[in-house]
Parts: sequence; structure tokens; C-alpha cells
Amino acid sequence: MTFVRGAVALLAGGVVAGSSGCAHAPPRVSPELSARLDAEPGTWLSGSAAGLARKAVLNNKDFIWGLAFAPRGARVAYSRLGSKSYFLSVWELGAPEPTLLADKAINPYEFDVEGVAFSPDGAWVATAGKDGVVRLFDAATGALESERRTEEPLAVVAFHPELPWLVVGSYQGLMTVLSAPALEYGSEARGHVGPVSALAFAPDGTLYSGGWDQHVRAWRTAVEALRPGQARARFERRAGSVVLGGTVNDKAPLSFALDARAPALVLTSEAAASAGIDVPFLQETVNVPGPLGTVAARLARGQALRFKSLRVEGVDVAVCDACVPQGLQGVLGAPFSERVEVAFDEVTQEAVLTMKGSPAEGAPTVEAMVLARRSDFAFPAFVSDVTVDARGQRLGVGLSEQKPERDRAVYERERKGVKEPQGPFNAGAIVDASSGQVLSKWPLHHGVVSTAAISPDGRSLASGGWDKRVYLFTEGDAGAKGEHRFDWSVRRVRFSPDGRWVGVAAWTPQVASSDGASDPAAVLLDVAYTSPTVEGPGVAGASTAQ
Repeated sequence: MTFVRGAVALLAGGVVAGSSGCAHAPPRVSPELSARLDAEPGTWLSGSAAGLARKAVLNNKDFIWGLAFAPRGARVAYSRLGSKSYFLSVWELGAPEPTLLADKAINPYEFDVEGVAFSPDGAWVATAGKDGVVRLFDAATGALESERRTEEPLAVVAFHPELPWLVVGSYQGLMTVLSAPALEYGSEARGHVGPVSALAFAPDGTLYSGGWDQHVRAWRTAVEALRPGQARARFERRAGSVVLGGTVNDKAPLSFALDARAPALVLTSEAAASAGIDVPFLQETVNVPGPLGTVAARLARGQALRFKSLRVEGVDVAVCDACVPQGLQGVLGAPFSERVEVAFDEVTQEAVLTMKGSPAEGAPTVEAMVLARRSDFAFPAFVSDVTVDARGQRLGVGLSEQKPERDRAVYERERKGVKEPQGPFNAGAIVDASSGQVLSKWPLHHGVVSTAAISPDGRSLASGGWDKRVYLFTEGDAGAKGEHRFDWSVRRVRFSPDGRWVGVAAWTPQVASSDGASDPAAVLLDVAYTSPTVEGPGVAGASTAQ
């Protein structure tokens, strides 16, 4: 595969050479309705979708992966692959043309960044990448506010609509709750077997998750007071040692060898410095066995260990580079084993860490948002995407009979021009959020349907696939009401919160040109409606049920 890299370009309202636009250009939403939507935040358009028309091209040079609109404020953000790293691009969608607010590097190009989400007020943008790191950026400036490394590669991220928490989903099925904006660990649930492909919150705080295990699950969310006496952490076996990940003094993440035979808890000098320990000023020493004999290691008293929600206070740490196995940052010796019991769950490859002894009366509690499974909807296909309408009553679900995994076989078929098959569950679908019943389904795509976005009013659906197509459907009509063609795979489609636009993230092939321009990859499409009305909380005459 050849990657396209370069700077962002704005081509607003025009046609880019070599791209295929819509078959027709239906009228855009009237200025009167647009003005009302702007004047009444939280409202949206309702009606039968009638078509798509290009509004603006935000990028025509890069592979675009994830895309999201801000729930409040007219902004859109996407992740793009540059020459040496992934970038987060944030745009203001004001008149007369969109304006680029920020374009900041995220992480090295080896680690895909597909998860992008705005905070409820639109002030922050979170990204989740395959490097396992969650990052939070200022949406207006692109400044990095905070970041946290998790223990599994990440695919998706979503903010709770009211509470200061967000959830990230991993490629191994783990859903982790983190605070916002500090990104402190809250809780977790093993939500799916295999990748979590989608996370979407309803207005009432219900979380919907989709996975390659062919399930959509609904989760109740609530803030609870937890006594953090236990944690589950991924482990691996390396050169005869069990390796765990944790932090010292809530600083940088470190890898520890678990060894109850070691008489002390040991850190390398680099790891100690990253934990905020001023090694040269340590006065006390302790004898620690090293590879060539006993080492008088400097001793730092009263440090704190953390493994997710489990915190071990008052730990004495010896600093010795020669006493730590190569490639690791520390050793959890006998003082740790005396206080923490470790059991191993071989099925999930997790170590269960439990503080020994009964919890002390009055032990401090920690408030965190927790996930409790409410319902489980099974489908005869892989779930590639899940979105929720503005009332939380309907879901837009992307379904694929083939696993949505891009491998060499997929690229070979694309290179040879092999057309992927249609199928009853290569489709975008509107699903009842309470029962899981499929209300409408459109199996028009050839091959993998990578994404599906439901309109705010719950009556229409936009879907995109590896067949380079974006379709617009509306309930009661078996055919597509609009189509937009791209030159390579469509990665993400999303309706804006007011329903005026559909944002599309796609890949673009390499094209030889002086400025590196290729075919559109990040695009805004105007959505046309038949006799649209404005709905929303407090709007007179707005319907209350779909």
C-alpha cells in the first residue's frame, strides 16, 4: 500500500478534478432554517432525506481515518496520516467557508489513530490510537491538555453527554472509563471479544458499543463510590518473568517484573526520575542483589504505586540500573508481594491484584463512572459502526458479512479490480435502541460496510464502505436518496448534530502532482430534506416519538 502524505488544503464548494460527485445537486437547507438552527442550539432538522450535495473539501492529500462533529459549536475534527506522524485537524464551520483552527501531530505513523471525539461543550477533542494512548487537545488551539497510556491498542473513544468522563474501546475488547480532562483511570469492562468497533452515548447516558463479535451492547452508566482494593491488569511472560504495567507516583507508565524473591522494590534511575524521584539527593541506601554481587542502591521512601484503580501507598523504592532485567523499568519484589495478592486469569491474560487483609474502616473511596450491561443485541454479521439519534431511540448500525479487516488479500482484490459481493447483511441499518429490532436495512454496498450514521431525527441513514461509496437512505424508501463516490475506501461518515451536513473521512490514492493534491478525502456534504422542520427540546410542535 502507498500512503499519501502532505499538508491540508481547503477547496470549498468546488469540484476537484478526478473525483466523482453526486448524481444530482438537490437544494440546500433554506437560509431561514439555517438561521433558526444557529439561533436555537440543540435543535435539528427533521424530514425525509432527499439528497446530497458537496459543500466543501477539507483535505485532498491524506488518508483520513476518524471524523467527528462537536455536539455544540460548529466544528469538525479528523485524524489524518502525514509524512511521519498522524495529525489532528480541527475546523470551524463558519460562513462563508470552513476555517482550519488546528493541525497538531498526535503520534508516529506506525500507530493508526481512528478514534476521534469532541467533549459535550466542544471545547476538547480526544483521540485514541493503536499506540494505546488517549490524548486530549484544546479544540480551539490544538494544545495538548493531557494524555494517558493504556495497556491495549485503542480503536474508538466517546464522551459522556453530561458527566466528566469518557470511554475508550480497545482492539482486544476492553472498555476503559477515564476522567475528563485529567484522564485518570475510573473503571473498566471487558465489553466484547475482539475489537470494539464503535462507542456512542445516548442523551440519557446510555452507552452503546459495537464489536467484531457481531454484537451491539447497551450499558447503563452511573457514578459510584468505589473502594479501590482490587484491579485487573494485562500481563505478559517475558524471559521467564511475569511483566505488569503500572505507575509510580501517578507519573509515566512503567513495566515491572514480578519477582517475590527480590528483597526490595527496584526502579532504574531513568524510571525513578520519570516518577519524580530526585535520585542524586537520596541519602539512604539499601543492599540489593545484582548480577555481579550485592549493590548498595539509593533508597527513596514513601512512594506510591498504582495499577489502574489499585493504589499502594508508602512504598520504599531502591534505585539500581543493574538490578532490573533488560527492557524493563522495575522489579516488584517481596515488599510488594507482602501487601498485594496476585492471581492470573489465563483466559483474558489479566493479573488480578488484590490488597491483602480486610479493608480498614473508613478507608478512602474514589468516585468513578462504572458500566453495567443493560441489553445485548446479536446480529448475523460483523458490527463495524454504531451511532445514536438525538433522542436516543434509534441506532444507525454498520453491518458486514466479511470481517472489516484490511489485509493483503483485500488489497490484492482492489488492485485487480475485483468487485466484492453484495449480501443481505452488507448493509447499513436503522435499529430500535430498546429492543434491537432492525427497522430498516439497505444492502446496497458491495463488500464491507465500514460505517453508518443515523440522522438526528432517526429517520435517515448515511453509510459508507470499501466500495468507495457513500449512500443516503430514508425510511420508507428502498432506494438510495443520494450517492457520493470516492476514489478509495470510506472510513467514517457522520451527521452533524443539527442534520445539515454529513462529514466523510476517506482514503485517497497517491497522485503525481506538484503540490501533492489528490482526490477528496475529508469532505462535507449538504443534506437536502423534503419539507424539513426544526425539532429539539423545547421546540413547539416537535414530535416526542419516532
